Amino acid sequence: MTYSVLAYDPLLGQAGIAVVSGSVAVGARVPWARHGVGVVATQAYTNPALGPMVLELLSQSYTAEEALRQALARDPSPAHRQVAVIDYRGDIAVHDGDWTPQWHGYHLHPSEPVVCIANLVKGPSVCRNAIDAYSSSRGSLAERLLAAIEAAHRAGGDRRGDRSAALLVVGQTEYTPYYDKIIDLRVDFSAEPVKMLKKLYVAYTEGV
Repeated sequence: MTYSVLAYDPLLGQAGIAVVSGSVAVGARVPWARHGVGVVATQAYTNPALGPMVLELLSQSYTAEEALRQALARDPSPAHRQVAVIDYRGDIAVHDGDWTPQWHGYHLHPSEPVVCIANLVKGPSVCRNAIDAYSSSRGSLAERLLAAIEAAHRAGGDRRGDRSAALLVVGQTEYTPYYDKIIDLRVDFSAEPVKMLKKLYVAYTEGV
């Protein structure tokens, strides 16, 4: 149903997520992030409460693994969920429920805090290609995340066809701690959501 790439850039102090789905308006329920705390993707048969729940636990000094485990203990059907977490220490935790749609799985980079998690996609190359593209690209965190989902899309993406996409990056702003979003862009319904998201990002950064 969905593929997401989550990353943390310790040099910039930013965390972010790019997500694509065959469902409409994926940005409304899958990506969650808080500056200084972490980033979460909650997908498959999505329980959107898991995103803010994990962030709240991270803010209480739980590790990524502990926060994810505590949140899933409150979920009525964790086997249907797919959740990934990166905290501001760069630690990664993933839950890949047994009852999520095939192909489902995830891929980590061996030395960078980045993970791709996916379900109902063409196959494992979706995640592998996303991580390879992220690690080999240059630019801002947002630009590297866009490169990652472009590569995942080219590898086949959602088996139903990609229909929506979102990009969320948090960091230090002049309004912190009340507003921490560096980038918050969504394409809620499109035949080419990845292409449209990149076009939207370019327009946003150029001040169009």
